[in-house]
Amino acid sequence: MAVVVLLGAGASFGSVGAEPYTPPLGNSLFAKLVERNGVAATLPDYIKNMFEANFEDGMAEYYDYSNGNIMSFQRELAEYLAGFQPTSSNVYINLIKELGSQRIIYSSLNYDLLFELSAASLGLFTNYSSKYSQGGIRLLKFHGSSNFWPDLPTGMFKNCQMSGSGRADIQAPIKPLDQVGTLNKCRLEDSVAPAIAMFAVGKKVKISPDYVENQYDMWKQQVEKASKIFVVGVRVHEVDEHIWSLLGKVKGKVTYFGFESDRVEFEQWKSNHKKKNSYFYKSNFEQSVNTMKRLL
Repeated sequence: MAVVVLLGAGASFGSVGAEPYTPPLGNSLFAKLVERNGVAATLPDYIKNMFEANFEDGMAEYYDYSNGNIMSFQRELAEYLAGFQPTSSNVYINLIKELGSQRIIYSSLNYDLLFELSAASLGLFTNYSSKYSQGGIRLLKFHGSSNFWPDLPTGMFKNCQMSGSGRADIQAPIKPLDQVGTLNKCRLEDSVAPAIAMFAVGKKVKISPDYVENQYDMWKQQVEKASKIFVVGVRVHEVDEHIWSLLGKVKGKVTYFGFESDRVEFEQWKSNHKKKNSYFYKSNFEQSVNTMKRLL
């Protein structure tokens, strides 16, 4: 049976070796976007304050404020997060070395490309599928990714505003790009964004939701039959039912790695779902790798 590893923002933040630094957590992310003097810098102060207090609340307010026209903001967010580069000491590299690629199905809530670039440094290509391919490593990103771009010619849409289209503003096949292609798309497009979920409760995806939902469906299938699920750097936020309700129901053992401040929410979730075969380890990302290897 497969083993599933779920990685969150805390993993990228705690991955140690990255340039120019490791991606910030949500409470610091908006300030970094403002520094880029793009869309984030032009928002009214009351929305900025909401973002700084809670990114998800700010994003929900911005969605209403902009009448759903969030393409520029999503593109700006994607460009920022796609720019991070792992160094040889990055924990993702050690994770892949220690756990391998054949038995493990990796999954991530992150929009950055640190995992993919780490895999590439080891000579592995990233396969966004639950099916194993020789020479590849499986990664499911069911909140989307900075490199999940609609397979449309660059500049096909110019000076367009897309919003208010119901479930999807654009529904098109996705072509995952490498880091260079991703950054070029972010800089050259002015009307389209990659397929990434809104960083807000509900995690709506306005670009090619079919593709992202298929990522989730594959993840759900694997989690339901996995013997072990390791969770690293993901807050136990039970509002995100697509994650925590599912993990509370599966038969496989759930092992959670976090800090002491995460323990109360984890224990509450465990109690709510009567998930007896779930375990909390006080550990950062770097320390968790050896524990995961030992528990395999």
